[in-house]
Amino acid sequence: MPSSSGATRRVPEPVDARDAPAAAPVLDIRVRWRAGRVALALAGALSVVALFRPLAPDGASPRLRLLVTLLLGLGVAGSALLTALRGRGAAESFALYAFLMLSMDALGQIGRPLGWPDWPLPALLLAALAVAEPLPLALALAALGSLLAIADAAHAGFASWRLALGSSLGYAALVLAVNRALVGEKQRLSSTLAELARLKHGIDQLDEASVVGAATTPAMRALRQVSEQGRRALHSDRLAELEESLASIVRVARAALGAHAVVYFEVDRARDVAYVRAADAPPALVRDALVSLRQDPLAFVLDRRSAFYATDFKRLLWALPYYAGEVKVGTLVAAPVLSADLVAGVLVADRLEIQAFTGNEPALLESFAAMVQDAIQRMRASLGREEAGAESLAVYQLSQDLAGAGDSAEVRRLLLRSAKELVPALEAAAVVGTDAARTRYSIDEAIGWARDFRGRHVALAERTWAAWVLQSAVDPYLLDNVAGHSERMPILVLDEGGGRAESLLALPLKTQKETLGAVFLTGRSGAFDAAALRVLGIVANQAAAILLTIRSKEHNKELAVRDGLTGLFNRRAFGELLAQAMAREERQAGRFALLLLDIDHFKKLNDTYGHPTGDAALRHTARLLLRHLRRGDLAARFGGEEFVAILPGADPDGALHMAERLRSAIAGGPIVFEAARISFTASFGAAVWPADGSDAESLLAAADRALYAAKQAGRNCVVLASSVTTTPASPAP
Repeated sequence: MPSSSGATRRVPEPVDARDAPAAAPVLDIRVRWRAGRVALALAGALSVVALFRPLAPDGASPRLRLLVTLLLGLGVAGSALLTALRGRGAAESFALYAFLMLSMDALGQIGRPLGWPDWPLPALLLAALAVAEPLPLALALAALGSLLAIADAAHAGFASWRLALGSSLGYAALVLAVNRALVGEKQRLSSTLAELARLKHGIDQLDEASVVGAATTPAMRALRQVSEQGRRALHSDRLAELEESLASIVRVARAALGAHAVVYFEVDRARDVAYVRAADAPPALVRDALVSLRQDPLAFVLDRRSAFYATDFKRLLWALPYYAGEVKVGTLVAAPVLSADLVAGVLVADRLEIQAFTGNEPALLESFAAMVQDAIQRMRASLGREEAGAESLAVYQLSQDLAGAGDSAEVRRLLLRSAKELVPALEAAAVVGTDAARTRYSIDEAIGWARDFRGRHVALAERTWAAWVLQSAVDPYLLDNVAGHSERMPILVLDEGGGRAESLLALPLKTQKETLGAVFLTGRSGAFDAAALRVLGIVANQAAAILLTIRSKEHNKELAVRDGLTGLFNRRAFGELLAQAMAREERQAGRFALLLLDIDHFKKLNDTYGHPTGDAALRHTARLLLRHLRRGDLAARFGGEEFVAILPGADPDGALHMAERLRSAIAGGPIVFEAARISFTASFGAAVWPADGSDAESLLAAADRALYAAKQAGRNCVVLASSVTTTPASPAP
């Protein structure tokens, strides 16, 4: 085991080869401290020499110039090495920066006769120091730069005293300006973060009241356990158990080692500090202390991943940063707690006596460090199992709810509710679906800001993230920086505006054969964690399978009520639609019109051109009906060459106007079949409920009489039932 001791003898080591000491450090802590002072003294001496400008063309002898150059090079290299080591002090850092300033001054002495300016490099160095180092250190270097500038002016007989004065004042002003700007920026950032936290709290309060649907089902409750809040509560429980285990370990370790104190520090590499996680120590221990990872013993243990030993080293052991005031520690030993080959923590034990912790005691501390490591690993494994169980339960419960959904709309609502429960920071969400021809997508369900675009239809050829996902993505796609992506595209629609979201999670609703749609979730950066990705990805796959089943059922149901040739409602479906229209208008004291049309001379068309041509004429007529009827109007194939349409709210004039539009479209639009242009016409009869018939049978009879009258009037015309007074025999087609 490496040691750092004030005594000359080394601590005895166990004979067992498995406990052989680790390789000694390159520089012992005491040697490192002394080397830093030597480097600083050398930098001071060279600074005095630099005042006499030894590298100027008319300066010292070549041998002295060579010596100064070599000393500067060695000083930069040596101080850089000392500064790179963990546990460095202020002396090493100041020495490095002083050598860099002197080296830049040396370049200035050599290059100034050639007309090269010498101030940019020192200015850049001072600006960097004002950002990275404390203000006093940066000002000290600025003072050194000012002295060198004055010395240079003095060497030239003060001919350039204005430049020297400007440099002297400018260096200090630059350091102060950069430092003040940095402090101001930090204050603004702190204020902004505080305001964001306040707004977040307010938004979270509002979000609790705006959840889509009441989360009362077992699936929603299970999702809450998987959400960030649920995991946080689970982590809190397990951490409480871990705290008890760690407290027990350090208590037993202190008793077994007869130590003054045993402290377990957990490493926080993001903040470059370690904090007290568990301790059995006297009241002098500061339990909320934050210890820099650059200070020994932590720096040594993290750098070497091996145990640390120091005894009779007052400069270190009497000034330990986690004690309040001076505690005269005589001996200290520290052992690493590893996690996946990284030092996750450090177990430290100390005694007030020097030359303590001999024999097997350091190895015993390492055994206790292994116990700490085992306790942490067991806690993590237990936590992982519980989180996996919570995710499985949530997926199972939600699968049950999805399987019981009666239609596609309910599936979409369940998807959004589950996303809201799983990601409380969700800002908006939308479920989109593609059409059968895969030419466009529609926003079928949405919450948050996406609600403004519900019901919109967008072409798949447009440049949106939704279009890209529907055409290209196979697996869940997470974009955690939407604004910073090279492809600047809106998420759902082209006119949604910029800056809608920081983070986007897209979940394709994909089956083995096709992509039915996708779920798009937006939130702040980092809103979607790994658990949300896993659960929502599985749920999206199950939802896609259920949506495909529902679509197949709806398609089969649609086939039962549709005419196979034209795609319009068939006669059986028309009977139900007519009954519904009469019941609806009767409740609302309204009216509707019924159009009955028949293709003229259809039998002759079939006999002349063949039945395929007749089928083409029927399909063409159906397309014209769908094109010219209003939204809400209903069309059906009544039988043979006859078609019927229901026009809600239409009076006799409205029925006559619509029938004339359809008649003109049929007469003016010939079909092209097998390179032949074939024209045909149609006759129309129109009746209005309830004036022309109060029930389905009488209303259809009135429309049929009007149609017969149109045939009798020469075909290719429209007749209203109210203008027909007799009931003639049926005409020939």
